[in-house]
Amino acid sequence: MRIDMHCHALGKGNDITAVDGEVYFNPEDNQHWFTRILYNLLEEDLVRMEADLNQDQTISTEEYFSLLYRLLSTSEELDALVLLALDAVYSARDGRLDERKTDLWVSNGFLLSVIRDLNEKMKQEGAAKRFFLGASVSPNRRDWAEELEFVLSQPEAVLVKVIPSVQHIRLMNNRHREFYEMLASARMPLLCHVGPEYSFPEGIRRKELDDFRYLEKPLEKGVTVIAAHCATPVFPLIDKNVIGEFYRFMRKVNTGSEVRLWADTSGLSIATRLPLIPEIIDTFPPEWLVHGSDFPIPADSWPHLPLVTHDVTPEEYLSICKTGNPFDRDVRIKRAHGFPNSIIENALKVLRLPDSPDV
Repeated sequence: MRIDMHCHALGKGNDITAVDGEVYFNPEDNQHWFTRILYNLLEEDLVRMEADLNQDQTISTEEYFSLLYRLLSTSEELDALVLLALDAVYSARDGRLDERKTDLWVSNGFLLSVIRDLNEKMKQEGAAKRFFLGASVSPNRRDWAEELEFVLSQPEAVLVKVIPSVQHIRLMNNRHREFYEMLASARMPLLCHVGPEYSFPEGIRRKELDDFRYLEKPLEKGVTVIAAHCATPVFPLIDKNVIGEFYRFMRKVNTGSEVRLWADTSGLSIATRLPLIPEIIDTFPPEWLVHGSDFPIPADSWPHLPLVTHDVTPEEYLSICKTGNPFDRDVRIKRAHGFPNSIIENALKVLRLPDSPDV
């Protein structure tokens, strides 16, 4: 099975009390100038993909998931998408919800319901493709054990995702020991953002929390960890390049035959990371990598020029430019640069996939 294990769930709900029935998105009381620009660009990109079904120049939650369904069902490169929830921001001190700093909240219950509806539609149309749940549980919340127990009981849930900066999570805090132990006992992998995070205001403000070295604590407790984006900088002229340091950290952890720390390739197709691709390919063994797109972060076609960028031929460049499906375009960009096809199937080795093929 060819799996993209890093696709974001988005929406346009504005009632934080209704997260069990809608995505909550409201950065206006906590906005940053960079994210304001980014969100507008992403919505314009989604409109160009014809996601705006009612022509009102904005993308509703329903329209976004309809787009994802269309893109997966027509994909030539993928069999499955892992859709990522995002838990709210909770105070690390008392576990209370911080409404102002919660800019996006995609609850596990809501996303699970959406995924089941999408999979039922796939089944009715005779498609062998499916969506999986990338759940999100903040260990800061008062009821984290109850929420994590709910996630672990769902066969569609294949990983748990956190963004430390955005969710104000200190990974090294000993208070999270039981959280990690529950994940390890259930063999549920932890997808953790590491490196710069520019997609959320709190990610920009609390960037010190996204240091890959803090993964030591969940790894110490036996959790299998997936580090997002290979810990790469977003803007190489501004952000520190720690690729070499992260590789040495991975090498220290991945001794023996079992891979305990993986890295995903999400977001590597954007133009600003293009100069890093040769170093990434030369540094990380493909058996430590899993494929992710980071959709709706765009997989840009134009920068991957033949004979200029890493190993891209004129034929591959033309194929990339002609590929309308952004998930397929992302796969073909990475393949043209030299990432092996095996990374698309490596998710089978790390995700907690259901035993039943009907899930």
